[in-house]
Amino acid sequence: MRKNFERYRIHLIIGLMGVFLYLISLKPVFFRMEGSYVRVFTHGWRVAVAVRDAGLDASLGIQPVPAPSTLATWGMTIDILSENRLEVDVQGEHRWIASPQKENLTVAQLLEYAGIDLAESEWVSVDGVPVTDPLSVIPTPSTLTVRNKIPVLIRSAGGEQTLNVSGVTVADALWQAGVRWQAGDRIAPAPSTPLEGTASAPMVIVVEAARAIRILADGGETATVSNGATVGEALAQAGIPLNGLDYSIPEEMEPLPADGRIRVIRVREEFLREQESIPFETLTQPNNELELDQQEWLQAGIPGIREKTVRVRLEDGVETARATAGERVVAQPQPRILGYGTKIVIRTVDTPNGPLEYYRKITVRASSYSPCRLGVTPPRCNYTTYSGAHVDRGMIAMVVQWYNLFHQQEVYIPIYGLATVEDVGYPGPAFAPYWIDLFYLDDEWHNVHEYTTLYFLTPVPANVPYLLR
Repeated sequence: MRKNFERYRIHLIIGLMGVFLYLISLKPVFFRMEGSYVRVFTHGWRVAVAVRDAGLDASLGIQPVPAPSTLATWGMTIDILSENRLEVDVQGEHRWIASPQKENLTVAQLLEYAGIDLAESEWVSVDGVPVTDPLSVIPTPSTLTVRNKIPVLIRSAGGEQTLNVSGVTVADALWQAGVRWQAGDRIAPAPSTPLEGTASAPMVIVVEAARAIRILADGGETATVSNGATVGEALAQAGIPLNGLDYSIPEEMEPLPADGRIRVIRVREEFLREQESIPFETLTQPNNELELDQQEWLQAGIPGIREKTVRVRLEDGVETARATAGERVVAQPQPRILGYGTKIVIRTVDTPNGPLEYYRKITVRASSYSPCRLGVTPPRCNYTTYSGAHVDRGMIAMVVQWYNLFHQQEVYIPIYGLATVEDVGYPGPAFAPYWIDLFYLDDEWHNVHEYTTLYFLTPVPANVPYLLR
């Protein structure tokens, strides 16, 4: 048993060594032909064997450098010199052949030299041009390509058709199928897409003809074609995209309109700053340095400034809307301050009744009334005052707010004499509140309409209204 194991182990070692020697003897060499490199793996120890393993027939004019008898080494470069060299591509596998002559070869001769038996499912192109006649003469061939024909299914405006095409790209297939297309047509996959497909699953190619459209935009009209499914796609293809707030009619996501007309409205917004004045208010302030009923301005008023930011929307340069986007007060208004006197000074006025002390005098407009001359409609007589007292000479009326301040205040009026405030009257707005109405009995009444001085007599009341309004 042990002897058999030893024998098998020796055989195994020998076999592994053989595999090892086989693998290490496989070496890459590079063939350089007109600046192009082709890598070939060979077990040959001579350049001649490497040339044969590369599929190059030395009998057809191949001249390798170094010479065929030269030792082939790992990674060496072998130059192939031949005037009649031809590159062959069969189903993606590249190799070189040499022909007895360089010019005026038929396709059949090229195939024969390359050792290719052409099947019905294959097609040939020479120098990138498909050929169908094997007797076609090629003046100076340089490349020979053999490919399988590709089954395709083409859907276009003319209907569907299935055929085997001999080409490399979708554009080749469309040309062979007689489907003509123009810029703007939608082709899926793209014309440059490589062909691929099988008899059970042909490659599907869809051609959608572009539609004529007219685009009104930027003050002009553009006539073009589009294969876009939506208005937005058509605008993008025409190089007239919608930017920012721009919009279109029909809208961007809607399908192309039946009449092919699209309008683009350019929208932009401007922000303007507008300023407006903020009115100042007038304040009053007591001043004990001024005499009663005297006034002076303590501070001039200054208007404030309010700034508004206004958003203006323009469509094709025409304003369509504006709205306030924000506002701020740039400068607060400064109030105007009026100082009014509170200093009371007692003075004396000479009257037919002798000198009288007064603490305030003002100029007022005076009028007159009597019990039956009240100036009301319909006419009537009244013998009672606002305070409820029986009317009598020596009473005067004031506007109601002054009546509330000076009720029963003793006064002196040069054109009337001594009096007390006992009644309320309602003058025209031109005279209020600096107005008094002098009471006369009916048999002594006379019409009064003039300015006069009103003296407020002492004693000074406890609550003096410093500011008359």
